[in-house]
Amino acid sequence: MQQWQLHTWRWLLVLALVIGLAPLQALYAQDDAMSQGEVVAEGLNGPMGVLVDPNGDLWVVDSGLGGDTPVEGLDFTGQSITGNYGPTARIVKVSLSDGAMIDVAALTSLSNGMENEGGSRLALLDGVLYATGAGWHPAVIPSTAEAPLPGTGSLWRIEADGTVSEASPLWQLERDNNPVSAEVDTHPYGLLAGPDGNLWVADAGMNALLKVDPATGDAAIVATFDPIPGVFPNPNYDNELLTDAVPTGVTVADGMIYVSFLSGAPFIPGSAKVVTVAEDGTVSDYATGLTMLTDLRTGPDGALYATQFGLFTEQGPVPGSGAVIRIRPGDASEVVVPGLMFPTSLDFNADGDAFVTVNGVGAPGSGQVVKFAGLTGMAGAPMAEAMAAMAASAAGATEGDAAPEQAATATAAPEEAMAATATPAPTPVTMPVTGADQGQGAVLAIVALLCMAGASALWLRRRLT
Repeated sequence: MQQWQLHTWRWLLVLALVIGLAPLQALYAQDDAMSQGEVVAEGLNGPMGVLVDPNGDLWVVDSGLGGDTPVEGLDFTGQSITGNYGPTARIVKVSLSDGAMIDVAALTSLSNGMENEGGSRLALLDGVLYATGAGWHPAVIPSTAEAPLPGTGSLWRIEADGTVSEASPLWQLERDNNPVSAEVDTHPYGLLAGPDGNLWVADAGMNALLKVDPATGDAAIVATFDPIPGVFPNPNYDNELLTDAVPTGVTVADGMIYVSFLSGAPFIPGSAKVVTVAEDGTVSDYATGLTMLTDLRTGPDGALYATQFGLFTEQGPVPGSGAVIRIRPGDASEVVVPGLMFPTSLDFNADGDAFVTVNGVGAPGSGQVVKFAGLTGMAGAPMAEAMAAMAASAAGATEGDAAPEQAATATAAPEEAMAATATPAPTPVTMPVTGADQGQGAVLAIVALLCMAGASALWLRRRLT
């Protein structure tokens, strides 16, 4: 059974809504930690990337809402559907002096009728704006087996007048090399304007780090990321218990390249990490014991910072478990800002203020950018302590006496957490395909339970009519 590949964390949130893990009002409001922050932009549709330019203005890219052009594909249950795509993903410039938001350019947004994939990240290089966007998923959109839909699968250049042109057809690297998984899938995601004058792309579908010459558009695979331990047999890896690394962010500090992993289904707490990539492509662990990293940046203090999308347990995504993490070597990383709702990206100004996109999944218009003044100077809490507190708080709100058990699952070693998470879940019919959409195996298991209750059918009818 093939599956439509959109952002997996979006599917998990959708299922959380059906299960009723959190009241609807909690999904689009931040935890008490938000009292530290100031909303500086709102009304976004799935914001995925934020950039602070040298003038201190913000640029944000969102996922959009699909479009008017139909496309035949498969939904996350493997059923045939008619999706749609069009130029509704936005690049928005935000003036912090007066709060004005100006739509600068539009990118292609791809929708399956429930959730959307569009803009991903932004970078400025020599005064030119670049963006990554929706990916190329030929297995689930059969009409794109030879080439991607217009506006997908590539790196994009944004001209001063808002015109969007192709800077590099990155999908061709996957077509010609397919370096990691048996599945053909590319999703250019994390983006860095490197000090060497090149653009660096973390491709979440290809599981690779790419280097692009902006002058010529020539692209090369610098490093590939091996699969990590999983809990489901994966046909893309000879049915071994493996899942994809899913690289999401790339940055440079002290002359070294760092890449963050989201990790694949079922997003075991502690299974994500940050790795270094040497000049010869050698990959080494730098920070471990992390969870669902969606972006990675170097702060003006020289430290690494990442966004944690949230915790995902056997009961689904834990609302308010997103965070900003200060990345330290080994297992010494710290939680700087806890209690965020589905953060996807962050960037800094020269003063150490952080700008974080939140509600990366949610109702149309619920996305925001929140400013945390002086974040680089904030004290951090030990990772295990902060994760336990977030998990226990959420579990206490939904399960009462089950809070200690859920907290233990969230902070256990990856091997222990895998066993705890895998036990109650039925074996899925098939393992999900590669890329930033690795969670469908867990999704199928949860869907089976939902179908028995009849809730999923009711929800789907409401969303698709």
